[in-house]
Order: sequence, then structure tokens, then C-alpha cells
Amino acid sequence: MNIGIGTYSFGGIASYLGLGPTLPEKFRKARELGFDSVELLPVDLAESAEDIKKWLAETGLTVTSVHAEPSEEIVKKLSEIGGKAVIWAGTPFNSRKEAVEVARQLDEMARMAAPYGVKVGYHNHSQEFYVDEGKALLEHLVENGSDFYLQLDCGWAMNGGMYPPYFIRKYKNRILSIHVKENDKVNGPGGKPASRYDEKPAHQAAFAKAKTLPLEERQKMLEQFNANMKANASRMSNQCKLGAKESNLDWKEIKKALDEQDFDAFWIVEREGFYDEHDKCLREDLAWLKDNIGSSTLFRTVC
Repeated sequence: MNIGIGTYSFGGIASYLGLGPTLPEKFRKARELGFDSVELLPVDLAESAEDIKKWLAETGLTVTSVHAEPSEEIVKKLSEIGGKAVIWAGTPFNSRKEAVEVARQLDEMARMAAPYGVKVGYHNHSQEFYVDEGKALLEHLVENGSDFYLQLDCGWAMNGGMYPPYFIRKYKNRILSIHVKENDKVNGPGGKPASRYDEKPAHQAAFAKAKTLPLEERQKMLEQFNANMKANASRMSNQCKLGAKESNLDWKEIKKALDEQDFDAFWIVEREGFYDEHDKCLREDLAWLKDNIGSSTLFRTVC
């Protein structure tokens, strides 16, 4: 059974800003913990393709995807290192109309990436389940495009009020990947999200080109981001173990729903927080998945 881990899990936002472990350190830790593949961040692709391939070969890992706004530069680099998908890790939209605009943009990105053998996907948080004109924004998104896929973050989906197996079955063959993330409460999507026409937060640009910014600027941005996260910590509590009694996620049913697709989605473990010591938590996540979900083949034909 092949299960991946997001390099975000090694340093969180600090890693996005190039302040976490080095990429070889992330790879070594992922392999030490028992993972087979990795999902990268934009900062990870600042390294040369030759070096990344060397570090992958040294650890025996493969790359499934990268969390980045899809561009031809990113797609080409990912293709060079054997990656399968560029996953847009969220962009603002707050209405059906704006969801349609983003869907068309994603379709264009997907058509650009296709000649490189790379898929394009979109990753949700909870706000994409805000309802406009009778449907969740994420539903409007997927229903108004045909060439892109979704990476369903199951923890954020359930936190936002959407039962993942239902969503996976409703949009069969559109779920390229899932994020494995525990959740023990339903908060709903919150108030109306930001518009795609609002001024973008400074950190979004920093994530894309982190290593071009002065170290002091990145450190200041990290402090500000952590302060905001602390102020909104009650939005999601996902410190419990996978499969814990307090969890409201049915991972076995999620697996069954995914098995109904014509291809296998890839599974990526990503933690926003840890119920125990960092390495112990991730090691136990992987062990639970292998013991409870790995009884049938996870990968048949990866999309």
C-alpha cells in the first residue's frame, strides 16, 4: 500500500516560507517514518530537478504532486521529477458566479498541463462548502469544469459540514487525491468567504516565491501568520488519532467510495496539528492506515 505525506507536515507554514527543514531532511524523515511518496510545496521546487531526483533515488521515495498555483514553469518542473499533479491549494471565491470563473481558469490550466503528462487539481478548506444558490461553492466549482480534478481534504470537508463519502460518490471520477486529516467537530463553512476580487493577502505571493524574499521578512510573516492561526484555533480541532472514537470521519467508507472510481486517488497524510510528539503521531497515522485501509489494493491505475 502506497501512502504519501505532504512536506507541509514537516514544519507547517514555516516550510511554506522556506524556514523549515531542508528538502533532503524532509525526504529522509518521510522515509524513516515509513511513507512511500511525498507531496511537495512550491519552495521545495526551488531546488534543481537533478538534485530532487537524486534525493528521491537515495530515499526510494516518489513524488505524487505539489501544492502550488498551476503555471507552466511549475508543471514542467514537476514533470521532470516524475510528479503526477499540481494541486492548487486554494484561491478565494465566494459565489456561484466566481466559482464558475475559477472552474474555467482551472480547465485552462489543466489543458496547459496535459502535454506534460500532469494533472491539475484543486484543494479545499472549509470555506468552499459555503452555500450559494442552493449548492456548496465546491459543488459549483466541479460542476462548471471538466478537465481538472479535486483533492478532497476530508478533514476540512467534514469540518465544513460535507460528508466525504457522499461528495466522492456524487462527483465520481473527479477525485484525484485525498488529504488524510482527522476531525472531531463540525463548525460549518463560516461566513461568506473572501471574493477573488479582494486584495490578496501578502503571504500568498510569498508562498510562491519564498526563497526570493529576505529572511527577516519571511520570519515576520511567519509570526503574523501564527498569531492569526492562534486566534482562530477553535475553527478546527484535529489532534485525535486516526480512527479515534471522537473522530467523525469514516475512513473505511471513504475508501469504499474511492474504489468506485475508475482510477485510484492517491492518499496524502497532512497534519495541521499533532495529538502527540510529531514523529510518533505521523508514524501512528501511517500504521493505522495500513492496518485498517490497506487490506485492498490502494493503487490500481493512478489517474
